[in-house]
Amino acid sequence: MKTEKTDNVKFRSSSGGRPILYDARGVRVKASLLSNKWVRMLLFYVAPYIVINGIILLLVCARPSVTINVQETSDYLSSEVNFTVKSILPIKSMTVSLETEPLEYTKSGNEYTCEVTQNGTFMVSVTSINGMQRREFADIGMLDGTAPNVDEESADITNGVLTFTITDNQSGVDFDSIYAVTDTGETLKPYEYDKALGLVKMDIPTDVTSIDLYYADMVGNERSGHISVT
Repeated sequence: MKTEKTDNVKFRSSSGGRPILYDARGVRVKASLLSNKWVRMLLFYVAPYIVINGIILLLVCARPSVTINVQETSDYLSSEVNFTVKSILPIKSMTVSLETEPLEYTKSGNEYTCEVTQNGTFMVSVTSINGMQRREFADIGMLDGTAPNVDEESADITNGVLTFTITDNQSGVDFDSIYAVTDTGETLKPYEYDKALGLVKMDIPTDVTSIDLYYADMVGNERSGHISVT
């Protein structure tokens, strides 16, 4: 065994072995990790391969995200729908529809707004440039597009008084709109109604054999019915 000395580092080696380094104080100098071929392979080949292919896989499989928020209606005739679209990649195409009918919308950043005027299934379909697609749906059912309903089984004529119950689960019944036209051409209006129960009372002349009843809800949806007087 032999020892070679320089100003700061001593080299101590034996035949056939790797040199062991010591500094001037006799403290062993540790070899750099980069001197290990396996470490170099991991850092300069394996790690970059995993990172690059991971990024490629992320971009190929990345799908847009869509969030839909349906606002409450103030008049039962229309409502505002807000939706957000987020995507790592640029958007290639987007379709907004209600019951398959396309809707117009306004955009502010990744926030979108459109107005709906009828009930149905609201859909947003977004496709990014990598071909990945996202579809989101929301049910709209708070708008009033249906006229009130008269309970036929509740209709009764006793002692010349017609009584019936009428309901509307959305905007509500417009009780002032209720009237009837007799087969003799006379127009009749209720003399009493109970809004809480939906109960309506109307005097019927004795010479009437049939009447046509007309009624509407608070947003103007109208309906009529025919009643035979026996």
